[in-house]
Amino acid sequence: MKLLHNDYFQLAVRLIMGGLFLYAGLGKIIAPLDFAASMYNYKLLPDELIGPVAVAIPWIETLAGICLLLGFNTKGGSLAIAGLLTMFIIILIISAVRGLDVDCGCFSGVERTVGFLAIFEDLAMLAGALFLLYFDRVKLTPLAALTGKNKS
Repeated sequence: MKLLHNDYFQLAVRLIMGGLFLYAGLGKIIAPLDFAASMYNYKLLPDELIGPVAVAIPWIETLAGICLLLGFNTKGGSLAIAGLLTMFIIILIISAVRGLDVDCGCFSGVERTVGFLAIFEDLAMLAGALFLLYFDRVKLTPLAALTGKNKS
């Protein structure tokens, strides 16, 4: 259990989660029509909501990822990511039960289809977000790790 309170472990989880969500968000910001098409394929939202949701989600992912990477407002970033992942997991489960064979639209340039592997991966990321929400003390930032100075 010492690992959960280790500053370097917390920083590593923050950097991995922040990097993943920064990458996911920026990919969708750069190609918003691709993300909107992925959302349309799920057939869960009215057409009128696909555009606004396809614009909002990537910015939330990007900002939350930046927060985690910089060690700024990590609780807010972790909470946003946990909320998004919970929503994504529910959507993946519904789509898997419905037998949809569509690209999840999660990461640009990565083939990831709806199914139990995607659900498991999102559950693992949710565990990371919840870990940060409950255990991360942000005593170590990337800059502090490089310079050897801990955050006070």
